[in-house]
Amino acid sequence: MKHSSILLRTQGLTILVLLAAALLSCGKKEEAAAPAPGASSAAAPAPPPLQPGSSSSLTRSKTEAFYNFDSLGPVSYPAAQKTITLPGDSEISVSGWALDASKKGPAGAVDVVLDGNPFSANYGLDRTDVAAHFNRPDYTKSGFQLLLARGQFTKGSHGVSIRVISSDKKSYSEGPVVQFTVN
Repeated sequence: MKHSSILLRTQGLTILVLLAAALLSCGKKEEAAAPAPGASSAAAPAPPPLQPGSSSSLTRSKTEAFYNFDSLGPVSYPAAQKTITLPGDSEISVSGWALDASKKGPAGAVDVVLDGNPFSANYGLDRTDVAAHFNRPDYTKSGFQLLLARGQFTKGSHGVSIRVISSDKKSYSEGPVVQFTVN
């Protein structure tokens, strides 16, 4: 009886080991290679092509531009930075808000000037923070953004400025040029 009990335990233990081995080897799938850091599994659509700005045919106003340059790529408040270096292999967003100071209302449009060439920004984006700050609901759609594709800039020094186009679209005010380097 003792001998048969040991035999049953040994057979039971053998079956458990074989079963465990089978379970561990079954269903094991090769894992797909993880994407490189910063890469996504699905390719993001490229930004739309840059559209020429409308300010080049307008008169420059002596009125100071009323805007805030929130970001240049990952850099917040670029006008306040001493040096800015951006990677050339990533998408760059230029964003902020702008208002027509002479009319005390929303601007007519915004151009982002890159290396002396004006490009039309997407103007009219929601900026409830600006409307709340000035207690002016009509300032809600004062945001702007321009998306620049990877490789848009060559390596080296570049300049960017913001042109706020008047609400009547007859003139523009321009802020100072912010210098940056692409590596």
